[in-house]
Amino acid sequence: MNGRKNDRSNAALVATRRTNGGAIVNLIVAVVFFGLLALGVLWILKTVGDAGQQYSTAMVQTSHRASALKCQNNLRTIAQSIQMYAIGNESLPPSQQALMDYCGYGSRLFHCDEPNAPQYVYIAGQSLGMPPTNVLLYEPQPVHDGKCSVLFLDGQIAMLSPEELEFAVEATVAIIERRQR
Repeated sequence: MNGRKNDRSNAALVATRRTNGGAIVNLIVAVVFFGLLALGVLWILKTVGDAGQQYSTAMVQTSHRASALKCQNNLRTIAQSIQMYAIGNESLPPSQQALMDYCGYGSRLFHCDEPNAPQYVYIAGQSLGMPPTNVLLYEPQPVHDGKCSVLFLDGQIAMLSPEELEFAVEATVAIIERRQR
């Protein structure tokens, strides 16, 4: 009987060793599995993070483009108001305030929506017979990707660099001064 008891003890000891050995293997498999899972999650987060950065950049660019388009639409509305003023009065508005009063939109139409953007500048003293390339209204600061929105006397709207704008404004002022002499 004693022999049987020892056999059972030995069998239990071997079973315990097999179970403990299996536990270690299971632990190693679990560590490898969770390590690979963590690596996969990190890879996904990095990929999503890069995509999020690209999405964010695209949204900012789209916002700037939308602001530039709104600015150009404001200038288009102002150009139509100037045409109506010219038809009714046979001249251009004598000042920016006279134009703003005629438009009835208040100063919000004469201001770009970009942060810290100043009000548009109207070049007074022009007449209908002047060159169509004269600048009539413009943004004094480059708030749209380094460019300024400009309304010409013929109603054309363009985006100019600060250097191009300075040249165009100087040419317009020179023409006005020559006509006034």
